[in-house]
Amino acid sequence: MAVFLRRSRLTPSEFGARATGDRKSWATCAGLGTADRVLASTAAWNRDYEPDGLGIRHQRRRYETMTSVIERETALQVRILRLPEVLARTGLSRSTIYVRLDQGRFPRPVSLGARAVGWIEAEVDEWIRDRIAASRDGAE
Repeated sequence: MAVFLRRSRLTPSEFGARATGDRKSWATCAGLGTADRVLASTAAWNRDYEPDGLGIRHQRRRYETMTSVIERETALQVRILRLPEVLARTGLSRSTIYVRLDQGRFPRPVSLGARAVGWIEAEVDEWIRDRIAASRDGAE
């Protein structure tokens, strides 16, 4: 849950308000623990109830709509990382990154202007995950 909230840049209060459609009761959300309980109860509801009554169908439809809205908003959010953050995340030096770029072994940056580039966060994160997987497999 915490990873989802971080990636979607939603506060627990905003997630709860969007999921339930009730902004007032979520204005004083206690935090991630509350959001986790909401998700657990929602998962239990999906598992335990069949949509046989009008109220349940309405609630399920609202849940599915909010889930798809949150997933779409999360998918549309693209974050650009500048070089200092890429260096910090990867642990590589500036020259190593540019050597690996020339070799095709590091994600290509995108142009942000005449003298500025940045890397797409998801691509850098994927590269890091690939490096972790390769090191765990013993391959380099």
